[in-house]
Order: sequence, then C-alpha cells, then structure tokens
Amino acid sequence: MDNIYTPTVTDWIKHLTTDTRGDEIGTQISGAVYPGVGTEGVLVVIALVIWIGWHLITVEQEEKEHKKLAKRRPSSSAWKSNVTDG
Repeated sequence: MDNIYTPTVTDWIKHLTTDTRGDEIGTQISGAVYPGVGTEGVLVVIALVIWIGWHLITVEQEEKEHKKLAKRRPSSSAWKSNVTDG
C-alpha cells in the first residue's frame, strides 16, 4: 500500500482536483486555496480609486504651493541665499 502521507507531490493540479475516497484518504481540495478568492476584481477597483485619488490630492497640493511661490516673485538670484521656507 502506498504511503498516503508522502510529503512530496509532483503534480499539484492533479493532486488538488482528483476525487478520492474521503472516508479512507480524507477530502482533497478542489479550487483555490487562498483567502479572498473572487475578490481580486473588487480589490483592483479599490486600488485604482485610491491611486487616482492620491494623484488628484497631490496635484491640488502642488498647485497651491506653486501659486504661493509665484506670489512671492523671487528674483533670479534668490537661490543664492539658500534659505528654505521649511
């Protein structure tokens, strides 16, 4: 009799999809083996919304900063003082 507890499996697809006698060997898994199966599409949509939102917020903040700098109207030699605004 073959050892059913052999830790080495050479063909996982066959192993996971083969029907067995559950009362003798134990039930085998058929299908995906990780949590959240079927939620990949929703997670991608959520990630895209967050990514686009991040860029919109960043653009808005940078525009405010650029407008503030433009109001100061620094001269062409202002960089020589090397003083930062923090």
